[in-house]
Amino acid sequence: MRRVFASPRLENVESVAKLLGDAGIQTCVTHGRSYKGGLRGDFSYRDHARSEPIPAVWVVRSEDQPAARELLRKSGLLDSTRMETGYTLPVFRSEEPAMADDPGRKRAFRLKAGLLLAIVVVVALAYVSQRKPQPPAPVPAAAPALAAGMSATPDALAVAVLAGELPTRPRQSVCLSVDGQDPAPSLLALLPPTPGQVLPASQCASRPELALLAIHSYHAAASGTGTIALQRRRDAGAAPISETYEVSRNATGWRVIEPYQP
Repeated sequence: MRRVFASPRLENVESVAKLLGDAGIQTCVTHGRSYKGGLRGDFSYRDHARSEPIPAVWVVRSEDQPAARELLRKSGLLDSTRMETGYTLPVFRSEEPAMADDPGRKRAFRLKAGLLLAIVVVVALAYVSQRKPQPPAPVPAAAPALAAGMSATPDALAVAVLAGELPTRPRQSVCLSVDGQDPAPSLLALLPPTPGQVLPASQCASRPELALLAIHSYHAAASGTGTIALQRRRDAGAAPISETYEVSRNATGWRVIEPYQP
């Protein structure tokens, strides 16, 4: 006898045996329904891996084997595969081993792996960037030290002192300093609009032809009055002129009274 077909599914074995029998080929089925009590409805290939042997169809006469195999191939069976006995036996499509991975599944796996790797890299970079020491915040430039008894000039007082001193003609420019440094942006915003320009003194170092205004030496008294100095240079090459004014503060703001006479 020669075994021509084997399957863990008994119904497949019985179908093959009937097919061969109808063709006049005498067969024998081993491990049929009497094996382990009949057909198992809960069969799985995993269980079969632990429960040899499996049902098989045998051709009784050896000379019928070629005809049996040819009939099985014509009946829709796949190409032969090597069984554990050493014989070359056919198998049904439903029993085809799924050892080789589908190329599409491989591509999907590589895509998922790449996305996962990219996520890991992004998270790692974010973690590293958070741990980097942050650059120290810029320290604002310290205001120049004032002379003893002097106070910083309030913006509103500087505006009152500059009344009548700002440019009155187009393209006329004047350089301004307050307490020895450039005027604060808040002060420049408070100045009334003029036809010319009011520039910070630091921008006029290379332009001696421009007029110069310098407010300094504000001395505040407890009564709300005080004194403040204004230095001006109208023309290039002219000597700066400095005057000290009495100032007072009331409910409406600052008032420049007159030049101070010590």
